[in-house]
Amino acid sequence: MRCFQTLTGTKFLIFAEPRQQNLDVVVRRVYELYSDYVMKNPFYQIEMPIRSEGFDRHLTSYIKPHQ
Repeated sequence: MRCFQTLTGTKFLIFAEPRQQNLDVVVRRVYELYSDYVMKNPFYQIEMPIRSEGFDRHLTSYIKPHQ
């Protein structure tokens, strides 16, 4: 398990097999996608549920090869 906490307090948790390498890189990329597709949305407020098709689509396409 890897945890990455942003300056705003948002936590990203990645659960993976112990043999999975480069989890720090993965969690930082997830944060980049979050920053680009969620935080730049003028209607999003912190602690709201994340509802972003762009974020979902890009996250899915990034994570699939790592499964």
